[in-house]
Amino acid sequence: MNFIKKRVFLHILFWIGIFVFYISSTVTRELFEQSLITNLFKLPLLMFAAYSFNYWQVPVFLKQKKYTTFIISMIIVVFSLVTIFRFMGYFYLDQFCEYGPYPLLSFADFPIYMLTFHLPALIMYFYKTNKEQELEKKKIIQLEKEKIATELKYLKAQLNPHFLFNTLNNLYSYVITKSPKAPDMVLQLSEILDYILYKSQQPTVSLTEEIHTIENYIALEQIKYAERLQVSFEKDKFTNNHLITPLILLSVVENAFKHGVSGSITKSKVKIALKQTENGINFSVWNTKTDTIHNLTDTYKSGIGLTNIKRQLDLIYPNKHTLETNETKVAFELKLTLKID
Repeated sequence: MNFIKKRVFLHILFWIGIFVFYISSTVTRELFEQSLITNLFKLPLLMFAAYSFNYWQVPVFLKQKKYTTFIISMIIVVFSLVTIFRFMGYFYLDQFCEYGPYPLLSFADFPIYMLTFHLPALIMYFYKTNKEQELEKKKIIQLEKEKIATELKYLKAQLNPHFLFNTLNNLYSYVITKSPKAPDMVLQLSEILDYILYKSQQPTVSLTEEIHTIENYIALEQIKYAERLQVSFEKDKFTNNHLITPLILLSVVENAFKHGVSGSITKSKVKIALKQTENGINFSVWNTKTDTIHNLTDTYKSGIGLTNIKRQLDLIYPNKHTLETNETKVAFELKLTLKID
């Protein structure tokens, strides 16, 4: 109801403005009085021209590409309005105005009348078209946001089971053997689960929370591999409470352990570095890998983890990130630069 009242109010203001515009061109009192009376008679005709043009001729004929019908309808409407106004002027306006009587028909000034009758219609048309374009842009932007949100949910749904499966599998073996390390693993895993199942559903989390979860994950992996694994995690002391998309950094670390701490590597190493920059972070992960003849970069790129990361970065940080990978026969390195708030 408020929307309807607002539209009616705006239309009333519009026609008041049109009326004032049409009578404001006169300079003398006599001409002003004549213009006032003339435009009072003309105003209903202007309104008819505007509404028939914008709500009938344009949507029914012009937008449907019925150009011939549109032109014919324009000629009929304009001719009818001019004729009506001429009759009004001939029989009525000369009674109020000393500058009369109006001629009954005059085709000489017909083009001028055609313009004056449809000037408000054109103003209304351009305003209406501009509003429709703005609404269409907003609709497209909203649809894009919904599409991105849906896709991100799908990507996270892929990542979470992938990560949880690996971690739970590690814990299972220690529970079976009744290892004294199992309680610590349960505590660390519970914090990871809380982060993945709840906090990661938010659009952003603090960088410190992501770091803490990475530290828990590293601790779980070190318990599993013991002396066969060497891990270093160098990080700056962050002065700003940066916000970051959850799981981005964690999934990079998880990928490094998945591909770099295999059974065929005698002494596995993972080196992680997180540095603060002026407008974001530099994150790098280096890990050993199996020395085989095939290129393991393809394995990284085709796996759920790294492909998922790349897609999320493209969606959430367009033009705000760089992702590089370097590979040798015995090592793989990933470097990520993020511009974050």
